[in-house]
Order: sequence, then structure tokens, then C-alpha cells
Amino acid sequence: MSRALRICWIALLGSVALCHASVQIEWREAKPEDVPTAALAARPEAPPASMPETFRRPVSCRQNTDKIKRALFVFETDAADAGGTVGYEAELDARGELVGTWKPLPPPSVDGTPAQTYRLTGETVLPMGHQHLLLPARDAAGAPKLLAYHTVTTKWFELGDVPGGAWSAPPVLLPDSDSSFLLCQRDGATSGPCWRARLVRTERFSPINYVVLAVYIACLLIAAAVMMVRSRRQQQSADSYFKGDGKLPWWAVGVSIYAAMFSAISLIAGPAVSYLLNWSYFTVVLSKLLIVPIIAGYYLPFFRRLNLTSAYEYLEARFNLACRLFASAAFSGFMLFRAALVVFLPALAVSEIAAIPLDTTIIGLTVISVLYCISGGIKGIVWGDFYQGIILIASIAVTVAILIAGTDGGWSGFFSIAREHNKFDVFNFSWDLTAPVFWVMLIGGFVSNLNSYTSDQCVLQRFMTTKDERSAVRSILFCIAITFISGPLLYTIGTGLFTYFSSHPERLDVTIAKNDAIFPVFIATGLPPGVGGLLLASIFAATLTTLAANLNATATALTTDFYLRFQREKVSDAKLVAWGKGLTIIGGIIALGLALLFAHADIQSMQETFYKFLGILTSGITGLFLLGMFAPRVGGSAAVLGLIVNYVVCFTLAFCPLPWKPHLMLYGVAGLIACLVTALLASLVWPNRKPTNGWVWTKRA
Repeated sequence: MSRALRICWIALLGSVALCHASVQIEWREAKPEDVPTAALAARPEAPPASMPETFRRPVSCRQNTDKIKRALFVFETDAADAGGTVGYEAELDARGELVGTWKPLPPPSVDGTPAQTYRLTGETVLPMGHQHLLLPARDAAGAPKLLAYHTVTTKWFELGDVPGGAWSAPPVLLPDSDSSFLLCQRDGATSGPCWRARLVRTERFSPINYVVLAVYIACLLIAAAVMMVRSRRQQQSADSYFKGDGKLPWWAVGVSIYAAMFSAISLIAGPAVSYLLNWSYFTVVLSKLLIVPIIAGYYLPFFRRLNLTSAYEYLEARFNLACRLFASAAFSGFMLFRAALVVFLPALAVSEIAAIPLDTTIIGLTVISVLYCISGGIKGIVWGDFYQGIILIASIAVTVAILIAGTDGGWSGFFSIAREHNKFDVFNFSWDLTAPVFWVMLIGGFVSNLNSYTSDQCVLQRFMTTKDERSAVRSILFCIAITFISGPLLYTIGTGLFTYFSSHPERLDVTIAKNDAIFPVFIATGLPPGVGGLLLASIFAATLTTLAANLNATATALTTDFYLRFQREKVSDAKLVAWGKGLTIIGGIIALGLALLFAHADIQSMQETFYKFLGILTSGITGLFLLGMFAPRVGGSAAVLGLIVNYVVCFTLAFCPLPWKPHLMLYGVAGLIACLVTALLASLVWPNRKPTNGWVWTKRA
């Protein structure tokens, strides 16, 4: 099997070599006035006394590592031979203080062969991008070279020759820009010979990939135009626009729920986390098994029989208008925030892959998504989700096969490298609540999934699009089944990225600015023509489905909870649909503005950022639905008080400097518990006086 996959891999690549540098250096001599005097006179950070040994000429710097941590790196650049300890690293805490034990670094060699060993010679070490360190060295023949060390895979590779011939003193590396640096000889505070290096990508996105992507976008625009024409001819009703007439098949709705919950956050940031960490976040997927009985047995039948357009109509009937408006506004705010994040990630991918400006990509994606969303309402979105969901799963499976085939040793090499670096670790049963251990991820994942599947208008709206309750149950079961197919594949992509770049570290872009760009880097450098275009189309699909779902659900909530709620006269279907489309466009503009802001912000792990804000912003809404359905004693006043305490707890944990904090996956858990306990205690003082017939759960609902 391994041999067959490798043959397929080589056949797909054709004449493209498997191993060549992703970037090359362009050197040009720099003028003395171009050299920053202050940087030249600066000395590296002195190594702490806790180091295991004393180096003759230590150089040090700080850089990101795996486990989403930063570390202090110290290298010996005046070793008598190449066989001694080359250096150490130690983990840093959020304040920059040493907290970890010193770990020895691997010797600078390529492929581990004696003929390709190096001796470090520079006076400085230069952090480059998000995960690399650059150091001058000499090879076994004494020729000056520039080496790169990748802090995640702990691999060395040669970037190229160093110009200038023989150096009378050890060279100094100085920062210049995100993709360039200076190499100088230092004589005190003055500069000797100096060269400016510019790092240039050696690979470009194939024209075939652009053709595949263009065909995909053209098909989307044609589909949107057809749906728009059909909706005008048929004079689309509000029930059809917001609920699809309740006639959609369960299997299409199941794929649509999966696609709505799936996004570029899952496709890009998910593998990036398993690439850096391990499979610990897969426990979040496993926790979905715990919510299936709750959704199928309680929530789904309950809301199906209420037959509401907006889920938040229920909160007014059960509690009061304030709960409805607050929950709807909070949900809409979170959806727009999520939409902005969802747009940013594929824009980052396109920027890395195709060298299209980031802002241009964000604008283009948002415009296409808004047109797609307003053209056919929820019915068009569900069918679009169905076809694009199939493309997503197929692309993920193909990517896994290519990554494993490209790893040294194929399948056996993939498992060997991954096991050596503990990349398959899932079940860490430690009780450390500050780390992503099993219990933290299981409980935090359970609450996160409960938030998404029981209080999210995107999901609840789709429950109403099937013909009956049984079909709705089938749709959610089908969605969970698909998740358990795609989930392991996504985490395998992250592990495959680690094993692939461990085998071919020279294919990494040393200027990569964010870890979330690691998968796009592979798409640009590791995939054959056509396949890269298909995968980029999958990223567009993930963005389109989620963004369209977010905007449509936001428009539905705002139209129903704010516009229609305060109309004294009956509003025509045409006017409701017009309001829904108008709010979709406004929501798209707001999401576009936020995405442009996020594009220039320092966000290192979108996966963790997403789970953090999911817990903070939605756990209180989940608490309201739980109290409404299962706590008849709790009235509107107690519910509002519980909601307030929830947000106080969540925002304190997230943004206040505390001496101890749990892992971010537990922020929403703490907020939900605070909401429930506060509301139940408050109900002892302010019990519910409102009739609850039909608004609390019973066996007959």
C-alpha cells in the first residue's frame, strides 16, 4: 500500500521534484548608511545561570515552538568541533519567565549524515517568521552557509551560501523586514562588509489551479443567478425564504448542518492545532456523542412542535421580551464576529498560496457569499451546502493520502515520526485544568457543542426545514456521522503536515507569519497542479457555506425578533423577504469591516480563539434555553440575573489578569454553571409568575 501510494504521488507530481527549497535568498551588497547602528551595537540576551553547561560564545533569542508556546533558545557558536551540544531550549510563560526544563537541541545536520554536518559560527541568531531561527555556519568543507532551524519539527536545513568570501570575524544577522535581513561583519559598534538578503518564494500557484478555482467560482455565480431568477418568478414567500417550506430531505439537511458548523476555522485552523499539539482537541469531536441523546430526545422535538421562525421567540414567550432581544442581539453579534473570522482565514490562505492581496480576497469572498445567500434563501443554502460538503470531504481525503505518501517511508514513516513526537496523544487523564487534557476537552467540548446545537439559530433553523420530526432526527444523526468521518481526517492532516515537513523541512516558508498558514503553505508547495486548485476551492466552499449560513441566520433573527416583533400591522411576505435580504447585505458589510480589522491583528491560533469566544458569547444563551425548558420555577428576572452573572464570569476569566486561570475551553463551562446556579437561587426570591403551559418540556412536549 505504501509503495502504491508513493508511486501515485510521484505520478501526480510529474516532473516536479519532491524536495527543493520553498524559498531562495537573493543577496545584494548593502551600503554602510543602510545598516542600523543601534541594532549592530546590540548584544544578544545573556543566557541564564540555570543552563546545564557554559558555552564559550553563546547566542540566544526567543521564538515560538510547538504546544503553542514560546521558548528561549541558546546556541554555542564557538564549539571546538561539531560533535558537542549545539544548544538548549526552555519554555517561557506569558510574562516571558523561564518555566520549563532545559532540553538539548539536535546538532545542525541535514539528513543526519556526517558529510552534511555544520558548525555554527555567527555572533547572533535571528528569529524569522513564526517558527524559524537563522544562523550562520560552516559545512564539513569549511564553506560558509546560512542554516534555518524549524522550532516545531526540530529540523535543520540549508538556506544557501553566504556571500563575501572569507570573514575575518563571525558574521552578525540583523532584522530588516518580514522577508529580508542583513548579514554584517561587526567591528565594535561599526559595520564591516554587509549584505542585504531577500527571501523569495521559488514556487508559484500553477495556472491549472487558477482554472479549477475559476470554474468553481463561475459555477457558484451561475447557481446564484439561477436561484435568484427562480425566486423572482415564483414570488418566494417568507416561509420558503427562512424555512424552506419544511420540505427538504433529511440527508440534504444533515449535510447542510455539518457544512454550517464546518468552516475555514475547521479546515485551516483545526489541522494547524494538531500540527502544533496532538489529537487532544479531537476529544471535542468525541463529546458530540454526549449531546446526541439530548438533541434528539429533548431539543429537537420541543422546537419542532413550537414551529418558530426564530429560536429566540421562545425566550419571550417563556420569560420576557428583554431575554428575547438580548439573546437575539448576542447571537447576531457572535455570528458577525464568527463570519469575520471565517472570511479572514481563507483570505490568509489565498494570500499565502496565490499571492493575491489579503484585503482584495476578503472583499471578493464576502461579496460572493452575500450574493449566494440572498439569491435563494435557506433552501438555496441547504442545497449549496450539500454539494459543497461533498467537495470538502473528498478534498480532505485526497490531501491525507498525498501528505502520507510524501512523508519519508510512506505509511510506516508517518506512524513512526508521529509516535516519536507523541502526535497521536488523545487521552491525557491528568487533572491539570490549565492544559488541554482529556477531562478539560471533554467537558469544554460538551458545553461548546451544546451551545452550537441547542441555541444556535443556524442549526435550529435547519431543524424546521425537514418535513417532520423523524426526518429532523435523522438529519442530526447523519450530521454527527459525517463529523466522525471528517474529524479524524482533519486531525490526520495536521499530523501529516508535521510528518511531511519533518521529512522535507526545506519546503517550509521561513517567513510564515502565523501558524494558521501552515496548511496553505503545503497547498502552495506540496500539492500537484489541479489538486491544489481543488483544495483551494474546498476552502472557498467551507467559507461560503459557513458565511452564508451565518448571514442568513443573523438576518432571520433580526428580521423576526426586531423588525416583525414591533410591527402592529401584518407585514407582507414580500416585505419580510426584502428585509431579510437587506439585513443580509448589511451583515455582510459589517463582517467585511471586521475581517479587514482581523487581517491586520496578531491572531496566532484561530482554533483556540474561536472556542474561547464561542464559550464566552454563547454559554449564557444556552443557559437561558436550559432554564426555560427544564426549570419552570425560574422567571424572567431570575433568568436575566443569571445571564448577567454568566457574562461577568466569562469576561473576567478571559480578559482580567488572575493568578490562576483554567484552560480557555472551560471559560464557557464556568459561565454556564454560574448562569444556572444564579438563576435557580434567584428564583427562590423572584419565582416565576407566568404560565408555562406548552413552554416547558414534558414527555408530550
